[in-house]
Amino acid sequence: MRLQKNQGFTLVEILVSITIFSFAVLGLAIGTVTLTRTNADSHLRAAAINVAQARIEELKSMNAATLTALVAACTSVSSTGCNDSFSASGISYDRRWWFASNSPVAGVNRIDVKVDWTDHGNRTVTFTAAVPQ
Repeated sequence: MRLQKNQGFTLVEILVSITIFSFAVLGLAIGTVTLTRTNADSHLRAAAINVAQARIEELKSMNAATLTALVAACTSVSSTGCNDSFSASGISYDRRWWFASNSPVAGVNRIDVKVDWTDHGNRTVTFTAAVPQ
């Protein structure tokens, strides 16, 4: 009976292959975490964009008298009464709006709407639109 010495793998070969496999799985895990975080960021940003756009549309659809009163009251980002807060997806959003008269040209009011929120960092989106006076 003859014995064969080259059957199977050595312990060193198995350990090296497990190490290589572990690095590959670790890379996939890091990619998955990054992808999940990016997806969550996109979801929160889309919510902020939607509420900013909704406020711009509300302001643009107001009658001239109401809009004129708001333009006089909301002249800066810190104006009182020109903000609101809401929650979506477990995140609290702060929305502010203000106007600039005769900007960008005479006879036109610029509307700025800014939405702030905090998830794993401070985030902001600002939208600008123009309406006739």
